[in-house]
Amino acid sequence: MLKINEVFFGDHGITSTSANHLANLAKELIRSAEAKLNNLSFVTTRIDIIGSQNQEGKIIQKGIDETFLSEIKPLIEKIAEFNRFCSWIREAIKAKESELLKIDYKNFSEWLEENKIKLEMPELKTEVKIEDIVEGFNIKERNELYSLEAVASTIGKLIHKKGNISLARAELQQCLIKPYSATGEGQNTLIFAHNPSVDEKKVDDVFVDLQKWHRSVEQRLNKLKYSIRRKVTDEKIRLGNEKRLEREKFENKKKDLMFRFNEWKIRENERISNLKIVIPEDLQKTYDYLTSLEK
Repeated sequence: MLKINEVFFGDHGITSTSANHLANLAKELIRSAEAKLNNLSFVTTRIDIIGSQNQEGKIIQKGIDETFLSEIKPLIEKIAEFNRFCSWIREAIKAKESELLKIDYKNFSEWLEENKIKLEMPELKTEVKIEDIVEGFNIKERNELYSLEAVASTIGKLIHKKGNISLARAELQQCLIKPYSATGEGQNTLIFAHNPSVDEKKVDDVFVDLQKWHRSVEQRLNKLKYSIRRKVTDEKIRLGNEKRLEREKFENKKKDLMFRFNEWKIRENERISNLKIVIPEDLQKTYDYLTSLEK
């Protein structure tokens, strides 16, 4: 409750219904007192018609006498006193309505903040990359991966269709088919003899051996990469389950807090509604007088 509104309420006092009823009664008394002061005049006016035998004339406006004159101040004091009472009651009821509206308009987020309650869905990692798995490798595992990649790449470049060894082997096969070649014409003709420097079978054996080596390294590399991909999948599943569990915990906590929030609104609404309006000591006589009229 706002500090400015606390002054109106206490353990001892009257209900809003009773206060409103007494304020309405005070207003009726105010209207009654004000009616006596309306059209107030201190002059008595008579009208005389020429030739009339009534020398005093006819009274058309009667001014107040000294008896009523002495009642003016008490009437004003009475009006002022009742107005003071109504003003206090009006402000008290307005304060209570304001506090009730605050409860009605208060949202869940505001309530959490006021009670220093944190309700946040934790930011959980769900995206997993190959690099994340490799990052967790020890020195031996990391070296094996890089070594296999390096060896596979080195061999692959050489035995590839356009690799140096493949091209040299193709050149050897070509020279066996065409051991001689020529350029130029007539006397300027140059004849080239192409002779194998090594046995073709030995070259083929080396090439086949390189292919086997490459396949072996590729198999080991693919097996390792498959293992990494499996770990990526397993980690995604693990993180997905973790996020699901965290989401369930979050929703359950939110549901519980929402229940507490609604419960608080009901209790607080009831508490404010039941607050008693305190009658200041200065207005106690007025209150007692108005109450006595009800008996």
